[in-house]
Parts: sequence; C-alpha cells; structure tokens
Amino acid sequence: MSLKNRINKYLRKFNVELHGLGYLQSLGKNEFKNSENSFYSKAFKSDDKITIFDVGANRGLMISNFFSIFPKATLHAFEPYEPYALELIDKFKSNNNICINVKGLSNQIGEQIFNVNKSIDTSSLLNSKKTGLNSDEQVKTINQVKVELTTIDEYLKINNIERINILKLDIQGSELNALKGAEVALSNKKIDIIFTESYFVQQYENQPLFADIVQYLSNFGYSIQDIYNPIYGMSKLAWCDVMFVRENLKF
Repeated sequence: MSLKNRINKYLRKFNVELHGLGYLQSLGKNEFKNSENSFYSKAFKSDDKITIFDVGANRGLMISNFFSIFPKATLHAFEPYEPYALELIDKFKSNNNICINVKGLSNQIGEQIFNVNKSIDTSSLLNSKKTGLNSDEQVKTINQVKVELTTIDEYLKINNIERINILKLDIQGSELNALKGAEVALSNKKIDIIFTESYFVQQYENQPLFADIVQYLSNFGYSIQDIYNPIYGMSKLAWCDVMFVRENLKF
C-alpha cells in the first residue's frame, strides 16, 4: 500500500484526507515539519538575536523548534490554558530567553471565557460549531474557565519591544482578533513574518476564515509567502498554515 493510501486509511476515521504529491513526498522524507523552517533560515541568520512570539504555545513543541534554529533568540510564549502554561514554565525554566505568559492574545484587554474541549488542543475562546465532520466530536466543550487576555500592541508597549521578527499564531479561530490587537505594530511594519493557522470551514462560531485574514493583512502591506501543511476534509481544503511577510522584507 502506498504512503498516501496508508495515511488516508487512518485519517478517513476523522473524515480527513491528504492531497498533494509534493506534500506527501516531503512527509515521507521527514521534511514535513521543516518546510517553513527553511524560509525562516533564509530570512534570518542562525546567530541573530531575533524576537519570536509563540501565540498558542500549547506544550512547547514550536518553542523547541524555534530554538533549534535560532539559539540566541528571545521568545515570548502565550498560553491561556493554565495547566499547559505551568508545564511550559517548568519545562523551560533554565532558559532565560523565554518568557511564558499565562494569558491569551486578542483584540481586547481583560478576561474572557475559554472553552476547554474534549481534545484539549482544540480549546478556544470561540464556541464550537458543527461542521458535519467526525472532528466535531473532538471540539465538544467539556469545561469553561476564565482566562486573561491582552493585545500585541499593549504587550509591546509595556515590555519596550521594538519589533517582532516571527509571529506564530495557532489559537483555534481567534487568529484574526489577535492580529487586530496588533494594528499599531502592523501599521508601522514592526512585524516581519506572520505564520498563522487559517481555516476554510468554520469549526467555531463566527470564526474568520482564510480570506478574512488575507484581506486584513493586505491592508497593511503583508502578502502571502506560501501555504503549508494543508489538511482536507470531505475532499475539500479544511485548514492550513499560511506565512505572510511584510513588504520590503529583505533576506
């Protein structure tokens, strides 16, 4: 059985399948997770003291990934789900270049209800919505907690941070709100690269989709560099990661 068929045999349990020969070939060569990393390495040197924001840090996989490429970076992680945030604090306590924030980023400052879902990784500030996919079971809300929110602009101001070199967003439908909270930074081209999860179907109520994010960022002169990690459901593109770069970014 081919690699593609083996993968899809498993994913059909969730009404999800993979398409794209190049994507599958990269996966087979274990290059899947390195695709966006190669662009980061073109944009910045490995010994550059860049500033990275990891929004939706989860259990720290991307934190470790970023430091494997940029060991001299300063990284600000945001994880509103306290059990995960405390795990990150303990995991990275020996690295003084990592700041773990037990809060989320949005377009407002304050507190908001956070929906803890059956699959913790699908937890969101937005209410879950049925799509007809089997994945609906994973986004069922089992608990709700209050979490603290701030904005990127406010955080930059308070911490005297001049620039974000890489902004990674994976916050289950709230990516556009986080970007709206960075209006000043975006207007002044203070963010170089944005790597964000983006959906083509609404997994959450009132969730902005791919086109909404593209339109918003285009207003500030940001364009798509590439699309990564596409996931399909019912033979349609369901979600992916998208990289945006500011105009005149030199690398």
